[in-house]
Amino acid sequence: MKKQVLFLTAALTAAVLAGCSTTDNTGNDTQNGSSGTVVENVVPNHGNTQQNTDNNNQNTTTDTNQNEAEGGDYKMGVGIVSRLKRAQNAGDTDGSAEINTVVAAVTVDGEGHIANCIIDKVENKLPISNTGAIGSPANTEYSTTKELGDSYGMKEASPIGKEWNEQIASFEQYVIGKTVEEVNGIKTDNQGYAEENDLTSSVTISISDFQAAITKAVENAR
Repeated sequence: MKKQVLFLTAALTAAVLAGCSTTDNTGNDTQNGSSGTVVENVVPNHGNTQQNTDNNNQNTTTDTNQNEAEGGDYKMGVGIVSRLKRAQNAGDTDGSAEINTVVAAVTVDGEGHIANCIIDKVENKLPISNTGAIGSPANTEYSTTKELGDSYGMKEASPIGKEWNEQIASFEQYVIGKTVEEVNGIKTDNQGYAEENDLTSSVTISISDFQAAITKAVENAR
């Protein structure tokens, strides 16, 4: 659980930084434009005072329109989807329970388009003996699937030869610029696997929980 909390904090921080980075860039552009305007105004040029004023007004209008076109108001949100994926009762043999938790952190612009997206997953597998004892100590830490990297072991079984962290990176990029409605509109089969050709070439893992987590993240965006 400690790893899960750390990831959630890191994901939210990354989303905040992404939003701040975008806002800062807009702010810097405006500040730089203002600095240029001030320099023009202090240069003695009495014959072109009206022209300078008109230019300044035009620059201000252009900057404002550009900021509005870029979707100026950014919001950040986090969504979590946790499911019991597999369970085996203990009887003559030991049992187990596996809970998978997907976390999505998003930055959304003023028009509802996803400007940045970070997704990770924690797979918590608890072995249970036939005497009812839980096999994992209370302080067990679970690495996220991104943290596991190549050691997760999906690449060899993947039909496209890509590890989980590579596939989720492709999906994160795929949803950028889309609205949550467009993300949920990605065509999938009844097991949540994408069926769109421009996505299946890089993502063959089930995306249904990612879609659900992104939906919650957008709903929680503030």
